[in-house]
Amino acid sequence: MARRRSAGFAASPSKDDTGLKVAIAGAIFILGIGIGVAITTLNPAQQTVDATRLEYLAGRFCTNFGYAAVVTTSRIYVTLNPYNVYVSQSDSEPGCVVLPNNWNQLQQRQLVSNEDVQRCRSRLNTFGYTGSLDDSQNVRVDCIYESKDAQAAFIPPSQPSQP
Repeated sequence: MARRRSAGFAASPSKDDTGLKVAIAGAIFILGIGIGVAITTLNPAQQTVDATRLEYLAGRFCTNFGYAAVVTTSRIYVTLNPYNVYVSQSDSEPGCVVLPNNWNQLQQRQLVSNEDVQRCRSRLNTFGYTGSLDDSQNVRVDCIYESKDAQAAFIPPSQPSQP
């Protein structure tokens, strides 16, 4: 006949022990977050420094006629047999999204033609650029699409107000 184990104190830890362990684990977790924030704040990474310089690099034009942006460029390689996808490391640079009612500013600088404007307008898009508008050799203007799906990933849905 098998013996039954007694339900004594050795079978389960006391409530005080469990509470103490949870409190210690919570304190270590909070301390880790605090140390991480302190290190990040006191020692900014290069991307953080570049992001703070974005407003300066985008210039007055973007402040008046559009939105400052971080433009990432990446190349994607797709092999068909066997099917694989390879992605290059992203390159980030400051840019600007021009509001549709300010496209004439790009036309005056001869960066876009009337045909470019009609083509972009017909697809309900807008223009964005990288580089300096004063240097027409090094500026790149593209007709760009605003993705509402990507925006949903960053902005949580608003909650209805309660009465």
